[in-house]
Amino acid sequence: MLVNQPLVAGRPIKVKLTTEIRQANQKENVTIEAKGQYYIKDEATFLRFIENNDTGNVNTIIKIADGEVLILRSGAVKMRQVFTKGKKAIGSYESPHGVFELLTDTNNIEYTPSKHSLKGKLFLAYKLQMQGDQVGRYAMTITYEEEKAR
Repeated sequence: MLVNQPLVAGRPIKVKLTTEIRQANQKENVTIEAKGQYYIKDEATFLRFIENNDTGNVNTIIKIADGEVLILRSGAVKMRQVFTKGKKAIGSYESPHGVFELLTDTNNIEYTPSKHSLKGKLFLAYKLQMQGDQVGRYAMTITYEEEKAR
């Protein structure tokens, strides 16, 4: 995304992000539900929403284009992750404790937008390393649908 291009006002959506985290013999599921915007720019699909978590608000932008997914987070945490099926990609995680290098090894990406309405599903499966240490295996499912005016 070019820095000088303004973000287009998107169509209102409801987003549900579920992450399954497997570390050693433990499994944890984290689910976030938020309202956001959906828009298309330069043949890429964008989902934008605000996550509310323990550390504060996190602005999240997900860009889906040409078999690659980019997740940018800013606010209480700052994070950049790139996902390309069958490839490893370097990203970063910044918190009050410092900046950490992330290595994302993506096993699978499945994106299925609806042809008939404004809704879709994005699935990511990946292994994550932070500062060279294996953190775990992740499966992230993001679903969205148009927020109907009441």
